This record gives sequence, C-alpha cells and structure tokens, in this order.
Amino acid sequence: MKYRTKAFWGSCFLLPLLIGCSSTAQKNKAAIDEAIPGKSSSFKNMKSYPGNVTCGQYLGMGESGFPDYRYFVVVDTVADTRPSKLDIAVFCSDDPKAALNDAFKIDFDAQQPSIEKVLNDFERLKGPLLAYEKDNTYFPFTEQGLQGLIEPKPWDGAMPRNFKEGGYIDRLPVDPWNRDYIYRCDGLGGIRIHYSIKSLGEDGKFGGEGANADISTDQAKYFKHILNL
Repeated sequence: MKYRTKAFWGSCFLLPLLIGCSSTAQKNKAAIDEAIPGKSSSFKNMKSYPGNVTCGQYLGMGESGFPDYRYFVVVDTVADTRPSKLDIAVFCSDDPKAALNDAFKIDFDAQQPSIEKVLNDFERLKGPLLAYEKDNTYFPFTEQGLQGLIEPKPWDGAMPRNFKEGGYIDRLPVDPWNRDYIYRCDGLGGIRIHYSIKSLGEDGKFGGEGANADISTDQAKYFKHILNL
C-alpha cells in the first residue's frame, strides 16, 4: 500500500465533496480543525504516515512575534499542536519502527518481549495509581513510592487522606530483569503532577542502548504506536 502524498492531502482537505477521502483522513482533518480553528487554509506539507498518523505545518505566531509555520501531529484523531522533536521523528516517518530504533538506540524486534512486559506493567499500575489519586487527591509522591499503593506511607510527615482499606494492589510488578521499577512524582505547590515510572533495562543503570536502554511511561506512546501498526 502506498501512503498518500502531499498532493492527495491538499486535494482531500480542500475538496472533500469532490474527492472520496478516507474516513481516517476526515477524522484527522476534523481533529486538526478543532485543535487549530480557522487554520485549515494555512496548512502545508500535509502527509499521512503508518498508524493513522497525519503530520504537517500550520501558520501560527512564532516566538519572535511574527507569523511562522509550526508543526502538528495527529495520531488516531488526537491532535498535538506542540509536538516534540521525538514525536515528529517517530510518528512522522514512513518507517516508524526504524525511526524508533534510531531514536532509542534499540532493536525493537529483538527486544519486543521485554518491551511488551514493561508496557503491560505500566498499564497494570495505571489503574491503582488513578484510584489512589481519586481517593487522596494526588498520586503517591516519590518518597512514598509504589509501595504506597500497598500500604499507607507518609509524605512530608502526613499520611494519605483516604487510603483504601486493603490497599490498591496486592503486589508490585518487577521489570523483565526482576528489578523494581523506578517511580517519581514530585509535588509542586498543589499543582497536579503526573507520575513517571521507568525500567532501567538489563544493566539496571540509567541510560544505555539496546537491551540496556531505559523505558519510561513518558516514552510508552512511541512503543505502543509500533505495536499497533
């Protein structure tokens, strides 16, 4: 299957009644229009990529205060008008797996079992963490750690406000190398701060490449994207 070119997208977006656009293209266009209202006439370099991705640029206000073209990325109808360089590198690629391998210095195919284990553990912890936040108005902080899901742990001298009887999870998962996950959630003056969970890879050290590379919840969306292709 050949991926659609810029010419296709220009025609598709400007003449939707004359050209039979795919439902995905229409949904992505709607997501872009909602995220960037009134900018559809200023889009350029529109292109679709594997995994229901649309990338391009829209005319907005640059940091200098003058009009400038800025990137956007739409993944499965979810529009991001401020994508990171990594977002663009992985999502806006004709070969996203190769782009991910290059960005993270890994071999996705060779490491897929361990990657899937880490992602599944992130998902397994997500529900208990959200339930804890709902009851206590915040996620466990760094000093409480994930152990704070099993038993109430103090933070800054105070105990959780409404810890669920029996805890939020029976036992904590370990990474593919039988090590505890690294958990961080640092409070900031009442502002909701999201947690971060990380596996340090086979060597158990920060950084690294291949099987030694770290995988965190902040990066999970890239790995999920490849698995869903």
